[in-house]
Amino acid sequence: MTQSATQTLAVTPGGAPEGAADVRVQVQEALRGVAKAWRTHLLYEGKSPALDRIVEALRETLRRTFAAVPFFTVTVEERELLWEGVPVYHGEDGARGEGVRENLAFTLYRDGVRELSFHRGFEREEVDLLLELLARVSRMRGEEQDDLLTMLWDHDWYHLRYRYVEALPEGAVLPDASGEPLEAVEIEPREEVEAAASTVSTDDFRGALYFLDAEELRRLEAELAREMRRDLWTDVLNALFDRAEDGGALRQEQIVGILGDLLPILLGSGKLDTAALALGELVKIATSGRRMAAPVMKQLRTLFEQLAEPATVAELVRTVEEAGPAVSEASLGALLAFFPPEALGPLLKAAETTASPAVRRTVQAATERLAGGAREHLSRLLLEQDAAVAAGAARLVGRLRVATAAGDVARLLRRPEATTRLAAVESLQELRSAGASEALENALDDDDARVRVAAAKALAALRYAPARARLEAALEGRRLREAELTERIAFFEAYGGLAGAEGVPVLERILNGRSWLGRRESPEVRACAARGLGKIRHPAAEKSLNAAAADPDPVVRTAVSHALKSLRQ
Repeated sequence: MTQSATQTLAVTPGGAPEGAADVRVQVQEALRGVAKAWRTHLLYEGKSPALDRIVEALRETLRRTFAAVPFFTVTVEERELLWEGVPVYHGEDGARGEGVRENLAFTLYRDGVRELSFHRGFEREEVDLLLELLARVSRMRGEEQDDLLTMLWDHDWYHLRYRYVEALPEGAVLPDASGEPLEAVEIEPREEVEAAASTVSTDDFRGALYFLDAEELRRLEAELAREMRRDLWTDVLNALFDRAEDGGALRQEQIVGILGDLLPILLGSGKLDTAALALGELVKIATSGRRMAAPVMKQLRTLFEQLAEPATVAELVRTVEEAGPAVSEASLGALLAFFPPEALGPLLKAAETTASPAVRRTVQAATERLAGGAREHLSRLLLEQDAAVAAGAARLVGRLRVATAAGDVARLLRRPEATTRLAAVESLQELRSAGASEALENALDDDDARVRVAAAKALAALRYAPARARLEAALEGRRLREAELTERIAFFEAYGGLAGAEGVPVLERILNGRSWLGRRESPEVRACAARGLGKIRHPAAEKSLNAAAADPDPVVRTAVSHALKSLRQ
């Protein structure tokens, strides 16, 4: 049994704890916060932004309490919690009309907890664990499971202490007031009960008319197992939709309202297939041709508009990321198929910011479907202030080859965010237009090395010959010699691929030439020149490479060897 602690407060000459009233208020707020967070945990099954906000508020309340005292101890009664003998929590504190099942004190008392002591540091990590255990006990009540005490014993608590009482084992004898054990008293059964016990046996029922035989028992067990595996969510939703089709406007309005409340729960708990089923049935109701009342149609529009909210999309992506393999790409794709075109912007941002490749693939596929019938809306998203949305819109324009948006994509190269400019370069490469190539040439002088490298590779892939002059100027410039190796290789190979045989003299001079003082370029720059020559399929390029095949520097020799091998393939 763990030890409890008493409150540590300074004592005034009158004997009353100094500041006790203030501490009592703080303790009361902390316990109310625990109860509120516990009920919210039950409501949202442990996953919700609302729960996160409430738990964070609870942490702040605990921090304020522990700033006043290092710990506080509460006594657990059946309907209330006491601090220093004063009630600081009872059933009506948490929520109006709170019943016994939702009473934090009763939940603790029922499982034998009689005292809790919260120490400074509890608010950091152990508060989450305690809320989870309380919620688990409440959800599984009535089933065969461990009680709260057993769950508490299974964990090491550093900032939580508790006292408890154990149930007496069967057959235990309690002592009387003097300390002597009480003698067991045998109660004689009544005569009629004694007679019945002597004449009735369970074997008497085995031959009864309605007693189940072995085959019937097996069939009953199979039906029970099937019932336990049944998807209750689907059955409940189907029942609701059947009632919606048979009922009038008032019933339809009520059912749509119920579904609007259920949908966030389904999304937050990762039941994407069930959520997709609900949305699909709502679409059928809206497009069935049956005249719907105006309030019903308004509710339907509001429900689908909520799907386009950035918070909804962000919460959905977070749920899928946390679920991992438990949520398939097919389920997410089926759900996103019902999202309205207004969800395009939030989905583009989600695709840019998610850390899950599977989520990115599925969300990108959904954005392509939505953008197929909303090209004008996609072009407007290129002008969004949100860098992630603009970058996602640029990449989507490239994948869909929306050539008319090339000008808007090119203007993204003037954005301050390097990630957005990089997305614009990738999109311009996919658009393959003259205007796009001109914009890529300007990107060779971008402030960010990643953008310059992507632009050089894009120009080489597009075979845009007019960029040769700017690439040659870069090869002669000082910036490239001070750049990272990746950027040097990209520029030299792009120049070789675009200049062709006319570029051999420039690369030959860098690879094999010397200055008037007899100095050569650095080995890294000469190796890059060799790689550039490897992109020129011309005898002059091969001759220049052969001249450096025996170079004393191993970096140059290796680059020359790879370049010659690529020319001879």
